Amino acid sequence: MTSGPHSSRAGSMFGPYRLTRLLGRGGMGEVYEAEDTVKGRTVALKLLPDALSHDPVFRERLQREARAAGRLQEPHVVPIHNYGEIDGHLFVDMRLIDGIDLRTALARSGPMAPPRAVSVVRQIAGALDAAHAAGVLHRDVKPENILLTADDFAYLVDFGIASAASENSLTDQGTTIGTFAYMAPERFSGGPVTHRADVYALACVLHQCLTGAQPYPADSVSTLITAHLMDPPPAPSRLRPDIPAEFDAVVARGMAKNADDRYASAGEFARAAEAALGDRATTSAQADTMPAAVLRGAAPAGRRSGRSLAVIGAVAAVALVAVAGAAVWLAGRGDHATGMSATQTITRTVVKPSAALPGADTDLPPTERDLLEVVIHPDTCVPDKDRIGNAVAAVTCGPTSPSSGQQTAYFALFANADDLDRAFDEVIAYDDLTPCPNSDDSPTNWDYEDSADEVAGSLACGTYEGFADIVWTRDSDLLLGTARGRHLDRLYDWWIDNA
Repeated sequence: MTSGPHSSRAGSMFGPYRLTRLLGRGGMGEVYEAEDTVKGRTVALKLLPDALSHDPVFRERLQREARAAGRLQEPHVVPIHNYGEIDGHLFVDMRLIDGIDLRTALARSGPMAPPRAVSVVRQIAGALDAAHAAGVLHRDVKPENILLTADDFAYLVDFGIASAASENSLTDQGTTIGTFAYMAPERFSGGPVTHRADVYALACVLHQCLTGAQPYPADSVSTLITAHLMDPPPAPSRLRPDIPAEFDAVVARGMAKNADDRYASAGEFARAAEAALGDRATTSAQADTMPAAVLRGAAPAGRRSGRSLAVIGAVAAVALVAVAGAAVWLAGRGDHATGMSATQTITRTVVKPSAALPGADTDLPPTERDLLEVVIHPDTCVPDKDRIGNAVAAVTCGPTSPSSGQQTAYFALFANADDLDRAFDEVIAYDDLTPCPNSDDSPTNWDYEDSADEVAGSLACGTYEGFADIVWTRDSDLLLGTARGRHLDRLYDWWIDNA
């Protein structure tokens, strides 16, 4: 169905749909902004990849998604217009939402004020209660699957792994689905999975809305799984003292290890969260604009001893699936994993930095002062070293100007080239890669026009739930940069001017 691993079908026809823009790419397919030429409307069109279209298990899973979500009539569930098969390829036609996902919102603006966090959770709880009443489990509640419009209307999206509770044979086949950071303990231990697994995930989301951090930060999949199975639920007020302590008990019950000890429904959980606000329900949401870097997340869950054989077995089983998934992703990346010797090189008219930029804070450590001398508009930056563990210095920065195509940027220095390369790989793993403008590949190499025979660094373009991302390295400085904006072309122009 596609001509290459990173090609786009934008500009082509798919049955009656004119594909106008690639919005995202993931393991379950591609999502395009598309024009339905028969009904005259703009939609989000999800296309299943060739390999999965011809796999009967995945075909049934995708059709189950559309059938299940199509039954739901709730304002916070993204409506399914149509689904089916065209020329042997499965598709789902959905309403196109103008907004950003919750993960992006938190990355841009930091943790939410409690009233706003509760508002988001209450809306998603309504979607979940409607789904659960229809016998549908979502199974993948996470910030990436929650969309927010400009006025904070929340949608729950991607019932791609939803299945009716009475028809769970697909997930009984041992397929591990979902995101580990938000998965209930029974998802790992093999216990019965009910609607209360979605309640657990929603409690994880509330914790992240309040604190800006996942409940169990961890540096490995096995450590993360063990934390879900064994560690006590985290207390949000320990990360942010301004959070009412009443939220600690709400999150603790929502994330109870035993499903029977959790709230009976998502709605009950949301009502408990609202009660925890007390007289703060009308508090100003001024804290919503706090830079993400102001908050330091909890330290990664450490190594622990004395695990039972059952816990170790559960961790090992899921870790094997994670390793297998990583192997597939690396295999699909081709030559970049071995030095990018065969990737296309982009030559651009980019001015080399020749002088230190003003604005470095003399109270900062020397490494961060060095970093501020090579970033763009350092007066918009705040320290953010904890974001990537092996960075020796890092900052998160705001937009360089109101009219630029860039909304946020992140810069980090590394001690050596190996650490820089690993960080680049880790960052682009979060994106749905798409070719950079005037290029056929992503990732690729780039260089300065006046030294076109010398590779200046690596470059990747991508999207994340509708937002454009550019990630690059400047090898001479051991510098990693990332930037995000709404439109890739404008963001790319910003990168040309500032790399």
